[in-house]
Amino acid sequence: MKKAIIYLHGFNSASLDLDGNLLTGKEKLLLMQEFCAQKDILFYTPNVDYRDFEGIVEDMLLQWNQFLDQSYDVVFMGSSMGGFASEYLAMKTGCKASMINPAITPSELLAQFMGVTENFETGQPYSWNQSHCEQYREYETELESSNQNLDRTILLDMADELIDAKNTLLKYQEKAKIVSYDGGSHSFEHMREALPVIEGILFN
Repeated sequence: MKKAIIYLHGFNSASLDLDGNLLTGKEKLLLMQEFCAQKDILFYTPNVDYRDFEGIVEDMLLQWNQFLDQSYDVVFMGSSMGGFASEYLAMKTGCKASMINPAITPSELLAQFMGVTENFETGQPYSWNQSHCEQYREYETELESSNQNLDRTILLDMADELIDAKNTLLKYQEKAKIVSYDGGSHSFEHMREALPVIEGILFN
């Protein structure tokens, strides 16, 4: 079966520039693009706006359905907030999720960013407030209360400066495959080393 990855970037970030070109200056995107080209995997990397998580879910479920119609087997993958989104979308679809340094409780984590005024990658004007954080409580609760046996793989840089990797290990040790790397950062600096793991998720 043909393979596709729906990859979701992190909070206040982007995968594409304003002309719709992949931001290959981000090493993990460049490596993923090269890997997918070599393995004949469709790599779908939209820009998303985390101020409207319901809209993201609707758009990604629509995209997933379109890929299904084209006989693709889809894996949801994402970094930080994209990791949270990937887990939620996996719960909704039964697909596999590959979560990179995932955000666990966005309603709390993202409060520190209130007042952000422009997108970090594109420079587009942007604002983040309390209501944007609060929307995530229902999704966190839904994930927490779900009894689904999800196929989750977590890629973790232990020196993540934004999210405590030890908390992630504690939360997911019983319900996910976790591959951790010493050092690194929240940006995840071990994508090259993680490519065999990602290949295993897709083809095993």
